[in-house]
Amino acid sequence: MKISTKESVFLVLKYVVLIFFTILCLYPLLWLFLSSFKSNSELYSNPWGLPESFSLVNYMQAITEGHILQYFGNSVIIAVSAVVVAVLLSSMVSYAIMRMQWKLSKAALQVFLLGMMIPVYAMIVPLFSMFNKMHLLNTHLAVIIPHIGISFPMAIFIMSGFMGALPKEMEEAAVMDGCNIYQIFFKIIMPISQSSIVTVAVVTFINIWNDLLLPQIFLTDSSKMTLPVGLTEFQGQYTTNYVVEIAAVIITIIPSIIVYIWLHKHIMEGMVAGAVKG
Repeated sequence: MKISTKESVFLVLKYVVLIFFTILCLYPLLWLFLSSFKSNSELYSNPWGLPESFSLVNYMQAITEGHILQYFGNSVIIAVSAVVVAVLLSSMVSYAIMRMQWKLSKAALQVFLLGMMIPVYAMIVPLFSMFNKMHLLNTHLAVIIPHIGISFPMAIFIMSGFMGALPKEMEEAAVMDGCNIYQIFFKIIMPISQSSIVTVAVVTFINIWNDLLLPQIFLTDSSKMTLPVGLTEFQGQYTTNYVVEIAAVIITIIPSIIVYIWLHKHIMEGMVAGAVKG
């Protein structure tokens, strides 16, 4: 099939624009990576050029003096715990709303989706008061619990759209084979819903991993802080060690990039399934 001149020009322009935006998105990451190998003086004198040597001094300083690995471990504990609980509970809620027949199922779905309209900042004062009375302040639970609740509306929105389109014949056949509701959910529905579950898990993980607000408010002990809060420790009253801070930023963003690259196909499938099938 021959392509007309007009279509060829449009195709070239499209790829030029896409390449431009790709460079626009990737260049800040490349600049951060290259700058993490420079010294402070080199960063000021040659901010856009290549480093004189690719030394790991800044990374070692971020690990030893900046305690980045400790903050990294805290972020892993909070993010993984919140993601596992949020995915499990939201998938159960979505299954109950979309697959079970009860009068208030649609109303329950609307109530959960209303949570998308509530800003996080509106929850800070009541949550702080509740956690203070429950003696949960300065514990990882004070960050994990709000993140589970915050992730619920989007998670249910994505998974309910997928589960609502599944054929009922699968469940009917499973019931005929003697499966109970728990076996149907864990052995049939969960494996089929893999793409939407992965989408929810990745979106939730990235949001929690990059969150600064909740850990900074609910945690006071530096040994329990997460990576975004730990990055602020590199900023002093009079001076800031920018290159070490940049190295710490690289360490911080690597997990998010790896998770997204590894699971991006499932993310796109889950988004499309939730948007179209729902």
